[in-house]
Amino acid sequence: MKKQKTKKVYPENARSLAGFFFTPFTATFGAMAVANLGLFLTDYAGIDSALGKPGFAAAFATLFIIITRVIDVVDDPVQSWILDSAKENKFGKYRTFGIFGIILITLGTIMLYGIPGGVKNNVVLLWAWAIIGYLIMESGSAFGSIATPIMQKATNEPRIRSKIAAVMRMGCVFAAIPIMFYVPVISLVGSKTGNLGKAASLVTVSFCVLFCFISFIGLALLKEPYREKIDAKMEKIIGFAELKELVTTDIPLWVHCIALFIGQLATGIGTGCMLHYIKWNYCADVLTGEVDLIKFAGYASIISIVGLIPNFLCPFLLTLALKLFKSVDGCMRGCYIIEAVAFGLITILQFAHLLNPVLLIALLFVINIPAGISAMMMTLITMECADYAEYKVGRNMTALVNSIYNIANKASSIIGGAVPGFMFAIVGYSVNELTGAYAGAMETFPRLLTGLKMLIGPAPVILALSGYFIYRLFYKITPEFRESMREELNQRHKEMEGITERQTEQ
Repeated sequence: MKKQKTKKVYPENARSLAGFFFTPFTATFGAMAVANLGLFLTDYAGIDSALGKPGFAAAFATLFIIITRVIDVVDDPVQSWILDSAKENKFGKYRTFGIFGIILITLGTIMLYGIPGGVKNNVVLLWAWAIIGYLIMESGSAFGSIATPIMQKATNEPRIRSKIAAVMRMGCVFAAIPIMFYVPVISLVGSKTGNLGKAASLVTVSFCVLFCFISFIGLALLKEPYREKIDAKMEKIIGFAELKELVTTDIPLWVHCIALFIGQLATGIGTGCMLHYIKWNYCADVLTGEVDLIKFAGYASIISIVGLIPNFLCPFLLTLALKLFKSVDGCMRGCYIIEAVAFGLITILQFAHLLNPVLLIALLFVINIPAGISAMMMTLITMECADYAEYKVGRNMTALVNSIYNIANKASSIIGGAVPGFMFAIVGYSVNELTGAYAGAMETFPRLLTGLKMLIGPAPVILALSGYFIYRLFYKITPEFRESMREELNQRHKEMEGITERQTEQ
């Protein structure tokens, strides 16, 4: 007799999983757009030629990245406090804010990647336009990244969470594809229009608008648990005492944020300047600075595929990785060790003068596997830290916990881009936005190559190992405590839902 399949229920039914898949599209694309903003500003925006100041774009991009990180530190927690303090409603408080977030991310991205010509040739207007655009995008990022808080609210069952995290990761991979193939797509469109800068703006803005609609579909499919009696049981606004208790008691969150900030810099720096390394080391004439754009587009396409395939595999490898390393923090440690070994091999091959594009791309493939798994692990560890906060403080503050994590994660990714930016500014890096050729002084070209070699080898090794040791020595949630905490939170949630159900029956 054929065994009847058990029907999946919320939050692992098909509709919910589709919602978790589609909702993060805009937030993911926005985050990827910000991570690639340095490349756009230096190589495609045409700022240097508009101002007539070679090297200005590199300095501007680097300083802009630093300023925006300071903005994040201030506004992310404030917006998350608003989210967590909002009143429960039947549509879902996180879903409600998600609508505004998706719209703001789209508008901000359009501003940052669609800088008008009249703005580029005026330094004051350029700064004002870029800062306002970023503020709009950042506000949307805080309000629009609501899939993770909904997941934490929906379940604390590890199996279901890992399943949802894998689905969300797969959605994020699809949303990141346009940016992963950024250079070849821009080269293709630019060859038709005769202007790489306009092509970069057109491609980014078009995909952002498309993904805005996709995220709205995901938001419509998602359901958010409604716990009516939460507002009656406690003050709606999260007070200073509760914020202080969160900050002082959630030690696992701080360990997690410090470890991921340092550890993620390894991939942020190492892979963030990989295209620059490929472009100038393997595709450029060292005497003239002219770039073989067809060759560069080919390498960029291969690198994009090498980044894409592991990211598709990683959601399916998640369960295996958790079984192998026993816990979410153990899995993070394992990922950092693998990354350190791969970057170490790049370093050794460089010093032995044996590194070539084939070996580099092969090692990049290896690096992308633990990097993809660790991206899901970071989400699961953050949810565990949110559980810990709720367990200690007595109320759900997932958005606040997630905002602290997001600050560390975004700071790591952006600083990963700023470090090459500092080096570019020092050497007077400049690129012709029409042809892609090097427009800086050619006597600085050897220093550019030396700096890039250091950033794809030795620096990531040190950073990845540092992330490993921080998790290993200071993250203290044991399997026994993890299970005890889960059972306690389940009991609290059942009691709250029971009150709501009895009132409904009356």
